[in-house]
Amino acid sequence: MRMLDYVGVKHLVVGATILGVGGGGSPEDGLRVLMDDLNAGHKLLICNFDELDPDLYIATPYYAGSIPAPGSKPKKSKKFTAEVMIKALRLLEGVIENRIAAVIATEIGGGNTATALHLAALLGLPLVDGDHAGRSVPELVHSTYIINGVPLTPSVVTTADGDYLVFKEYSSIECYEDIVRAIAAQAGGTVFVLDSPVKVQVASKVAVNGSVSKAIEIGEAVEKARNEGLNVASIVAEKLDGYVIFKGEIERHDLKEKAGFLIGNTYIKGKSGFDGNIFRIWVKNENIMAWIDGEPIVMPPDLIIVIGEDGYGVVNSKLKVGMEVTVVAAPGPNEWKTPKGLEVVGPRHFGFNYDYIPVERLVEKVLR
Repeated sequence: MRMLDYVGVKHLVVGATILGVGGGGSPEDGLRVLMDDLNAGHKLLICNFDELDPDLYIATPYYAGSIPAPGSKPKKSKKFTAEVMIKALRLLEGVIENRIAAVIATEIGGGNTATALHLAALLGLPLVDGDHAGRSVPELVHSTYIINGVPLTPSVVTTADGDYLVFKEYSSIECYEDIVRAIAAQAGGTVFVLDSPVKVQVASKVAVNGSVSKAIEIGEAVEKARNEGLNVASIVAEKLDGYVIFKGEIERHDLKEKAGFLIGNTYIKGKSGFDGNIFRIWVKNENIMAWIDGEPIVMPPDLIIVIGEDGYGVVNSKLKVGMEVTVVAAPGPNEWKTPKGLEVVGPRHFGFNYDYIPVERLVEKVLR
């Protein structure tokens, strides 16, 4: 069992934002809520699967809703109180007629990983060192539980006002997502979801293991590089077995909210050895696919990480024209590179007429 202090929290949020690839929730909110937990005397505990009884249950808490477009006025949304979140968990325990002994993050991102750890801290429970994706992802179908045949229901969906909806089961994961996002839209933009109550022995086989520790390790490396004046992008690329593939400034973007997602393109004008080149990223909440001068350079599920001049990962809702950035590409989690995984997270799932090509091969081909 590992307990995080203030430094560990900073490392977690910084590293999770890197793996959040432009999405994953607000790192500012994530850092604030976890620091508040520490100030309130709550313990932030992280455990491995093998530290838990395999017959105990774990569940997955997260926020679902729309992301504001860069430069738009953020919607005023009500805060979810500890009482609302805890009641959701108690309701889910009643549905499954079992106690929930730990929680696991739905994804690795500056906001949603912190949300899971926050609920765990409120209840005195540990956060399991793993998640459903190994990175941030835009859709509920993008869960390693789903591709392994483990449903996300039963679940509890909660509004900030204290409305609780219990889902016993769904006809399809797509229908479930549509309903959750529709509720979020009516509830001011965001809902709190608690789903995927499964035994530890099941979760340990279908989750991405070790992803929380990986985020902390990356965050620690980023902070060390920043403090020592080193090139953060190069350090991140090294930690992820990836590549620095572009440098430039944000020239323009056409990101807009559509059907509960932030969708569109970001265009980066090349500099520092990439003069005259244009880098395009297609976004669906997260950075999904990228091209250099029209040639594909990164395909999902591989990682497209945009790093700002301050050395921190850039979330897409905070993009600004003129921002100087460096782009790192890295291999995505192996769990997604099976035929079933690529079916739901590969290029064709997002409407692109490409079969998946690993980033290692694309970098060699395009940047040779």
